[in-house]
Amino acid sequence: PTGHTLRLLELPAAWSSYAKTNPAGASCLGPASALNNSQQRYQTVVDRLRDAAMTTFCIVSRADAYALAEAARTTQELKELGMAHQVLLINGVFENAGSDDPIAAKLGQMAVDRLAALPTALADLPRQTFPLLPYNILGLEHIRSLLDSKLRSQLLADYHDAPTQHLHALPSLAALVEDLIAGGDRGLIMTMGKGGVGKTLTAAAIATLLAQKGFKVHLTTTDPAAHIESFMGQLSVLPPSLTIDHIDPKVETQAYMDKIIAQKGKSLDAEGKRLLAEDLKSPCTEEVAVFGAFSKAISLAKRQFVVIDTAPTGHTLLLLDTTGAYHAEIMKHTALAPDRIKTPYMYLQDHDFAKIILVSLPETTPMREAASLQDDLARSGILPYAWVVNQCLSALPYLKDPLLRHRAAAEAAIIINIETQLAERTYGIPFLAEEHVLEALLHAHAIPQ
Repeated sequence: PTGHTLRLLELPAAWSSYAKTNPAGASCLGPASALNNSQQRYQTVVDRLRDAAMTTFCIVSRADAYALAEAARTTQELKELGMAHQVLLINGVFENAGSDDPIAAKLGQMAVDRLAALPTALADLPRQTFPLLPYNILGLEHIRSLLDSKLRSQLLADYHDAPTQHLHALPSLAALVEDLIAGGDRGLIMTMGKGGVGKTLTAAAIATLLAQKGFKVHLTTTDPAAHIESFMGQLSVLPPSLTIDHIDPKVETQAYMDKIIAQKGKSLDAEGKRLLAEDLKSPCTEEVAVFGAFSKAISLAKRQFVVIDTAPTGHTLLLLDTTGAYHAEIMKHTALAPDRIKTPYMYLQDHDFAKIILVSLPETTPMREAASLQDDLARSGILPYAWVVNQCLSALPYLKDPLLRHRAAAEAAIIINIETQLAERTYGIPFLAEEHVLEALLHAHAIPQ
C-alpha cells in the first residue's frame, strides 16, 4: 500500500542525510554513529532506485477522480525522492458497448472524461489502460486475458451468454448511523481500509448523517491526500453542528518541533540548540507529531462524536504502531495503578468508545486486505465494529448492461463471505455513477441539502 511504500522509499535517503548532518545524535534507529556502518548500503539502495536503467515504478490507478488524485500525489512524492522513471497503468476502464443501460452510459462517459483530464503529474507519464471485465482477475487464464485479446474475447463470449442473478442488498449507511447513536451521543468512529475503497466517502457520509440528526460531530482525516474538503465541498449547506479539519503531517511536524525547541531549548546554548534541531530531523519525528494530533482527536471524542477518515492501510498501521509504542512506554514508567491510566491505545481497545469501520469493495483483493488489517487489529485487542461494502452493483435492481450484471453477480460470494465469516455487522453503499458521489449518496438517504 502507498503509505508503507513511500515510507520505505523515504527512509534510506532520510537515514543517510541524518547520519551525515548529526553524527553524534540518536534516532528511533539508534545512535547515528551506528548508521554510518551501513551508510554505503543505504546509498547504494537510493542510487539503484533512482537509476532508470534498473528501476521502474508502475503507478496503478482506476479511472476514478480520487484514485487518480492519489496516484498523482504518489508520483510527485517519488519524483521528489529522485525516483522519476515511472509508467501509469489504469485498470478497470469501462467501455460502453452501446448498451441502453443508463448506468453503463454514465460510466462510459465518466471514464472518457477522466482520462481526458488527468492530473498534471500523471499526464506526461507513459500510459497503458486495461478494460473492466465481467470476471475478477484471479487465476492464470484470467491474468493472461488482460494481455491476450483473443483469449479475452473467448471468455467474454462465454460470460455474455450465461444467465445472471445479481441482486444482493445490504443495510444502508442510514441503518449504520442508527446503530451508532443507539450507543450514545459521543465516541470515536474511524474508517479504515485499502486506498481507493471509499473510506473518505464513508466517513463524510456518516459524519453528515450524524450532524443532520443534531449531534455535535467533528470530521477529520489522517490521510496526507486529504480528500475530505473536496468531498464536503459537494454539499451546498453543511449542518451547523459539524466541524471539519485535517491532520497535515508537515504542519503537525513543524508545530511539534517548534514546541520541543521552545520547551527544551531555553537552557541550551547556541550549539545545544543546533544539536536539538538536528535531533528533531530524525525520520521518526513525523510519526510522533501525527500521533500527538491523533491523540487530541481521541480526547475530543470523550465529549462528542469524532469521525476520522484514516490514511490507506500502510500509513494507518504506522500510526497505530506509534500509538502502541507510546502505550508501552507509559505503562513501563508510570507510578500510577493501571486502572488509573487510559492511553490513546486503550481508548482504541474500548469497544464502547471506539467504533472501527472497515471499508471494502465487493472484490477479492480489497476484501482480503481488509481482512488482513482486521487480523492485525485483533492482535492488538482492537475489534472492528462493522464493515461497509462500497460500490455495490448488486444493490441496483435495474441493471441491464451484461458486463455490469455479471460483475454484480460476482459480488454475491464476496459479500456473503464478509457477512458470514468476517464482519460482526455489514452495511452497503450502492454503486453511484455520479461525479458528486457524496451528494448523491445523501440524496439517496433523503437528507436535504
